[in-house]
Amino acid sequence: MDEEKKTRKPGKAKKWLIGIGIVLLVLVLAAGAFLLFGQQLMMGKPGGGEPWADTDLQANIKAGMSTSPAEDFHLFVNYDWLSTSEIPAGYTSCGPFLDVQLETDAKARALFEDEELEGHNADLIRDFYAAYLDWDARNAAGVEPIRPTVEAIEALTSIEELSDFLCDRERSYQVPRFVSMENTASLNDATRYILDLSDSGFLLQDPGEYVNKSVVGRLLSDVYKKGSTAMLEKLGYSKQEAEKRFDEAIAFEAKLAAVCMTADEQMSPDYLQKINNEYSMADAAALAPNFPLERLISSYGYGEAEKLLVEEPAYLEKLSEVFTEENLPGMKSCMLIKYVIGQSNYVDQDSFNTMLDLQNAAMGSQGKLSDEEYAYQFVSSWLAEPLERCYLERYDAGKVKERITGVCEDVLAYYRQMLAETDWLSDATREAALEKLDRITVNVAYPEKWKDYSDVDLSGLSLRECVKTLSEYELEQDVALTNQPVDRGYWLMSTLECNAYYNPQDNSINILLGILGGDFYRDDMRDEELYGGIGAVIGHEISHAFDTNGAQFDANGDLRNWWTEEDYSAFTARAERLAAYYDGIKAFGSTMVKGSNIQTEAIADMAGLKCMLGIAKTVPDFDYELFFRQYAKLWRTLTSQQSEYISLQYDSHPLSYLRTNVTVQQFEEFYETFGIQPGDRMYLAPENRICVW
Repeated sequence: MDEEKKTRKPGKAKKWLIGIGIVLLVLVLAAGAFLLFGQQLMMGKPGGGEPWADTDLQANIKAGMSTSPAEDFHLFVNYDWLSTSEIPAGYTSCGPFLDVQLETDAKARALFEDEELEGHNADLIRDFYAAYLDWDARNAAGVEPIRPTVEAIEALTSIEELSDFLCDRERSYQVPRFVSMENTASLNDATRYILDLSDSGFLLQDPGEYVNKSVVGRLLSDVYKKGSTAMLEKLGYSKQEAEKRFDEAIAFEAKLAAVCMTADEQMSPDYLQKINNEYSMADAAALAPNFPLERLISSYGYGEAEKLLVEEPAYLEKLSEVFTEENLPGMKSCMLIKYVIGQSNYVDQDSFNTMLDLQNAAMGSQGKLSDEEYAYQFVSSWLAEPLERCYLERYDAGKVKERITGVCEDVLAYYRQMLAETDWLSDATREAALEKLDRITVNVAYPEKWKDYSDVDLSGLSLRECVKTLSEYELEQDVALTNQPVDRGYWLMSTLECNAYYNPQDNSINILLGILGGDFYRDDMRDEELYGGIGAVIGHEISHAFDTNGAQFDANGDLRNWWTEEDYSAFTARAERLAAYYDGIKAFGSTMVKGSNIQTEAIADMAGLKCMLGIAKTVPDFDYELFFRQYAKLWRTLTSQQSEYISLQYDSHPLSYLRTNVTVQQFEEFYETFGIQPGDRMYLAPENRICVW
């Protein structure tokens, strides 16, 4: 639910505004046992020919398999690892990203026992950590701490009372309020904050699931129905009544979902244009005359907001239409179900384990993490910056910051040459592209600016009290941004995450400290390994400035067209050709890859690799085989069938084995290095190659 995890920095960023080009992001929490797909999930190659097996799936890895770079390069490089590795307990997948993340997490967890670490930040993370692990107190309280809110929801008898409840921050604390609000950089002027209004999320994640429920939608419904029923039974509801309340919640959400953009629509390049709707406070309130929108906004402290970004005006209009006495039971059930599901993380151990078991069964994972690992995850979610500052105090990152910054500058320099040599760009568009490239800000390892937590005190507080204190702090920080200029010194993600991202609204690439390890970076790496590892990551992130989303933002970070009409048509045609290629890939029986959903990430994969191959030409005796092998190692992955299917449906990244095979297919250096010939599975004729850049 929307109170469960916080974005770390002022100027919160939506998923659609960050080019998170690296980590495979599963956008829903659960699926289920996919019996209808069988054990071997195959891919049909565009243009016919035998398919590659989806080697992300352990069921497709057989003992003694014959491997060849000409037939399946991903399998050829990674077979030994794929055939001997196991997904750790409590996780749905594993690979280099998890390896590096676990290394970072282990070092960070050691901070909680480091007696030499002193200061306010250390006190904060230890107090929160201890509060999470105080299972004696949490179990003694059980679900009683949430009973007053549940009873308050049940006591509502009219629309007027519901309006009063929603606008009372204390009474409705952590209850979804149908409208989410936060300050974010304006799409039209990225130097200023605007109040962003959106829906408060859906139980089935994708609004499209309420119209045509997929396998994922059906299984999500099953998981959350069982989870909320278990929570409500603890509160004294009968199973029949609890299940009824869930059904009422889904039925009410379906009314709102009917006018909202689906997950597919949200991954379309025109999504940014569709949500760029600026309103005054009065005009936004006029969209929903029956809903207490302006009062709600004021109750959270945003009443002075001069401009509002209304992502989906039709949603506010529909919310107003259904905000009636007739729909009061459905709205109460919706708030109730979402509230108790979200609270399962903060109450007793039985509630936590019940939801965890349901999610494990749904995602195909087994076992659980240690209590200390879950405690660490909560600390890193709620107190990212104090944790980071403690980490940097203990583990110096100055040397790696300097070296990787140099690599970023090298990649930027080559990208300038690449743009200069792109023959399908006019001089006018090329000049604008080069200006944008030259103004990219490079952020590596850790930020220079930090939020001030000096007034936050968590000593002696319970877990729920810690979360409430931090929620109020986050709200105060966000409210203070209202109508203010954007301070671009703050980052959008915790630097301890194994990830990297491009932010189009400040035109920055951000290479987080958490990814600078393992197969991505070591101090003793050869150039070939460095370029095939973190170099490809850096090239990928820079390329996001010129993918189908990033290309809509100018050098200032504003959503503005800087292309000539002819050039943009040519760019769009190239991107559509790439999407069409992926559309021809079959997975999971008759289910096809959705090329339009993954084209931004596929563009960045290919452009990033092209950059590194360009730089490789300047290195004497460059070992291309080592380079391509290192690149393939980045994407070795084992995952459950459930998780893989969800990724196919809802992730903007290609499946991992495709990120290897389809990407390397585009480059002549790959063919020359491994002797790939027409007729080989890995062969793609030059006229069919699909690099956009």
